[in-house]
Amino acid sequence: MEPFLRRSPCSDLDTDLLEMLREIAKMQMGHGLDYDSKILEKARESAERRFEEAQRRRDEASEELEAIEAELLMEAVEQLLESERSIEQILEDLEFNEERRRLEAEIEELGKESQKLTRADLDDTLSEFERRGLIDAKTPTIRLTSKGARILGQGFLSRILEGLSRRGVGPHRVEEVGHGPWFSSACRPYEPGDPYERISIEGSLLAALERGGSISDLRVDDLRVHEAVHHAEVHFGILVDQSGSMNRDGKIEAAVETALALSELMRIRFPEDRLRVFAFSEEVREVEPWELPDIAVPMKYTDIRAALRAFRLAVAHEAGNKQAHLITDSAPNFEDGEFIGFERAMAGVLAEARRYRMEGIVLNIVMLDEDPELREMAKAIARQNLGRVFFTNPGDLGKTMVEDYLASKRELLRL
Repeated sequence: MEPFLRRSPCSDLDTDLLEMLREIAKMQMGHGLDYDSKILEKARESAERRFEEAQRRRDEASEELEAIEAELLMEAVEQLLESERSIEQILEDLEFNEERRRLEAEIEELGKESQKLTRADLDDTLSEFERRGLIDAKTPTIRLTSKGARILGQGFLSRILEGLSRRGVGPHRVEEVGHGPWFSSACRPYEPGDPYERISIEGSLLAALERGGSISDLRVDDLRVHEAVHHAEVHFGILVDQSGSMNRDGKIEAAVETALALSELMRIRFPEDRLRVFAFSEEVREVEPWELPDIAVPMKYTDIRAALRAFRLAVAHEAGNKQAHLITDSAPNFEDGEFIGFERAMAGVLAEARRYRMEGIVLNIVMLDEDPELREMAKAIARQNLGRVFFTNPGDLGKTMVEDYLASKRELLRL
């Protein structure tokens, strides 16, 4: 097993820290804290310490007050016996003694200390995160910083790799650049052993026409294949559906966690690769992985074609292997700012999938819904591109995506 799997650089991260960062990310996405959340648990412990400290100080102040009152009483008796001052003057001095009044006020204030959880307890719990630069609490909504998101991604990655390592799957050291299945526009005659996916349909048909043949009598000698360009870099796209249904069952949280984990895996082990994340619903935005929890897009309709187009255009002039993973649980129904219904929107998605195939981009569909019609839709999109379909659930999304990425890297390095 690789050293990276024996001792992941992410494995020493504090479990409580990671869980609290995860809860902060959920808060950032508009979700509340569960009663048994780690943050509230720590805040309740802070409240308990605060109350116990207030009680301790109240007892301490009460003892100090008793001692001062006893001392003042002795002084009053001595003054009454030895001076000509009236008893009213002596009692007035006793009543308005500054130290006595200060302690009485402090005891009264400490008696008001509540055992209940307060905002101050929550702020106290989060103050350490802010001091370490993991969160920004100065905004109306607490947000993860890029540093906090990176640590959270390392935690997710560690858990995923531990699970995969038990199945014998994991990252391997890249000693040299391999050959990636990124095809140039140049074609050559087919040779036995050439991968079928490199066959150029257009080039093969033109070759048949040039010899005077027709489409109906295409021969092996007519077949043309694209030349492979030698690259091991991967442009890995994650297209995250943010329509309303993705806010149920932890789907959007799983997509965020997956993006953060993949970002850290590439940063740590495969810096030559690039992760590109697009959030979409009615609109599309390219974001950094750590920005994903804070992205808000209109959530009523779903424009899948726009998301596919955005990634295709973003990598159009990039060399290397290009893969997009569409993470969704719904069907398309929106295109270019207009609701057009499923059939028209689906036709546009299929057309875009064919563009992917023509431009050498692999399109994989990750379906997070068990609806039979949605599953058939996912298969139909993948067939247009010769991509794959993953039927999974939010709990397994991270493992599915990381395993697929690692499998792609191994395949590239073998070619």
